[in-house]
Amino acid sequence: MAMKMVQIGAAGHYAYALPTAKKYGLALTGLCLTHPDDKMDRAKRELAEYGFCPRVYEDFREMLLSEMPDIAVVNSVMAENSEIAAFALEHGISVFCEKPVATEKASLLHLEETYHAAKRRYAGVRNLCFCGMFGIDYLPHFETAYRFVKAGGLGDIRLANAQKSYKMGRREPYYSNRALYGGTIPWVAIHAIEWVQRIGGLSPVAVTAYGSTACNAGNGTMEASTLCLFSCEGGRMASVSADVMRPGTAPTHDDDRLRLVGSDGVLEVRGGHVYVIDREGDRELPLVRPEHELFEEFLLEVMGEGTCRVRAEDAFSATRTALAARLSQDTEQTVWIR
Repeated sequence: MAMKMVQIGAAGHYAYALPTAKKYGLALTGLCLTHPDDKMDRAKRELAEYGFCPRVYEDFREMLLSEMPDIAVVNSVMAENSEIAAFALEHGISVFCEKPVATEKASLLHLEETYHAAKRRYAGVRNLCFCGMFGIDYLPHFETAYRFVKAGGLGDIRLANAQKSYKMGRREPYYSNRALYGGTIPWVAIHAIEWVQRIGGLSPVAVTAYGSTACNAGNGTMEASTLCLFSCEGGRMASVSADVMRPGTAPTHDDDRLRLVGSDGVLEVRGGHVYVIDREGDRELPLVRPEHELFEEFLLEVMGEGTCRVRAEDAFSATRTALAARLSQDTEQTVWIR
């Protein structure tokens, strides 16, 4: 019997899952949109392109209990995702979740506790998994950087600088309300935070952060620019900038950068390329592609046939760090990350 999958929401990167779901013959049996800004017509159209025609439900709880799928793809408005994900996990359903996986510290703690309790409850019954949608990590330039660093190419990494920049574009109304989308640090900067932590291996312990709603194209409480300064374990340090001010004339929607400074060299990711300066000189690394993209790694782990490199703890940790940074921005104080 084919594995079953359902989709809740259409506000995020659910398209990450569709090619692999088709490749492995998953049955997408249910679709539920939980917020008025979710676009049903677009979701149905994109699902149909992969041959999926799921039953539409009005209530995600009813759908999960009726379908009892193996996997729930959760990507509604950000403020709703942690509640949905926790309900699915409680019922033994693995979750592929949009980031941030929670927009408040209390909901993040509840989600983490629910995940660990469910892992214990269903141990020996099924391989219950949770994964955040950090699909950018699997682009060739970040995969190349990840492999070089994990092979010890930079030695002891002491400093990281990361940047995430988007075009503003046309945003759904909920992006004008920070209570719904979580804020620009948890929404955008979280990518760069995750690179610092997962690729660079740094562990932030305190943060001082700044944000401004100026020049946000009339998008209410959305911050258009943010900056985070992190103190990390062992006297290491990092900075993360995030903005939605990339000009509309730019050749790409985003501008992702990562600079890691280690005892044995410096690595930079920029413009889709990876550059290294070390004892061998200044050079560009040949790009490598991962064997599997993110959702495929996640699916293989659910099936008990592999391990997803973006672990549940990676999603929880990046979210915890981002929420601490947002609190620092709001209080204008340095915040310890716990």
